[in-house]
Amino acid sequence: MWVERARCRSSPISGLQLVAVAVVLCSLVTASCGGGGSSVVPSNLSWTEDEVAFAVGPNRLHGILTVPDSKGPHAAVVIASGSEMPGGGIQSGVSDPYFVELAHDLASVGYAAFRYDTKGVGMSEGAAGFQTLEAKRGEVLAALHVVQRQPEIRADEVGLWGISQDAWTISMAAARQPDDVAFIIPVSGAGVSVAEQQIWGVEAQSRAAGLGAADVERAGLFGRLLVDWQLPEPVFRDESEKLVTRLGAGPWREFYKLVYDSGSLSAAASLSRGIEILASIQGEPWAQTLHLEDVYLPRLRSIPPQQVEQLKAASARNLLIDPRRYLTRVTCPVLAFFGADDVVQPTARSAELYARYLKEADNDDVTIDILPGAGHEISRSSPGYWDRLVQWLERR
Repeated sequence: MWVERARCRSSPISGLQLVAVAVVLCSLVTASCGGGGSSVVPSNLSWTEDEVAFAVGPNRLHGILTVPDSKGPHAAVVIASGSEMPGGGIQSGVSDPYFVELAHDLASVGYAAFRYDTKGVGMSEGAAGFQTLEAKRGEVLAALHVVQRQPEIRADEVGLWGISQDAWTISMAAARQPDDVAFIIPVSGAGVSVAEQQIWGVEAQSRAAGLGAADVERAGLFGRLLVDWQLPEPVFRDESEKLVTRLGAGPWREFYKLVYDSGSLSAAASLSRGIEILASIQGEPWAQTLHLEDVYLPRLRSIPPQQVEQLKAASARNLLIDPRRYLTRVTCPVLAFFGADDVVQPTARSAELYARYLKEADNDDVTIDILPGAGHEISRSSPGYWDRLVQWLERR
């Protein structure tokens, strides 16, 4: 393990900016995280930061461990790295201001924090690009283990924090290695499958944008078609057929035929035709919640023809992940936050499923907190969030 002791001494910083967006490839799972002040008054603790590298497969990833100057060893929180951003870029866990502020805020109240760059970003080795949730789970577990080996850290008190897509990632990690994860703090994590969340989000965001019922149906139909286009076995065919019949002639009928009855078209030819159809509707008001211009089309156009099947299979693995598979195996303490006004994932349904699945795991240390007035972008400025997080950690 490589550790560079390039130390910086800092004081607590209050306030966060609107800085993070997490997007699942070919899913509309978007989290923007911003912030401001909190009624929790930070302590006078300063901290030191060390660069720490750790191995994930053949690659060495780069991270920063923030440690309070108070007497240790310290409990610690691993901040799951970010996700793909619109257009294919990747947010950096090390330099992203949201994660920097979170690490410093945690250190200011006595907890160490570790943030890291995913592969191919910053000083991390490997090729940047789309990762399955299983691959991201492997990264967060590797980060957890390197933190547990640090002399300033209590190995038995290292937990995981993740927002949006990474709420899934940290739950998967806790299910995979329950003896190693002390606790998890999922923020805005859906309790439904990735595919279900995508459809729900498209329709909810369309309604929130003031679209009429017909336009919401058009957006929802294309959302279903986009999911089934990526799957080996479609899951929304019956619903799509009913909607196409009701809506009549239009680009949705062309895309419906491409998805379910493409005949002898090769995967590469199907991709090319799909791009043409999607490009033809990207300017339609009802298509804006599909994020064609900033997510789908840039990514689809960047796919080499010879990699279509491989990437389709990887995307399908993400879309079909159901939280029930792993939440029913999470036995560590859980603090789950949801925004009451979230239009990306179904808060009421997700909170209900979290409670049900964790009960199936015989987990009796579960706190589910729905924050009034908060959307998907839960942050330090969301009323009650930071206070409750710190109080929960202190009770640990």
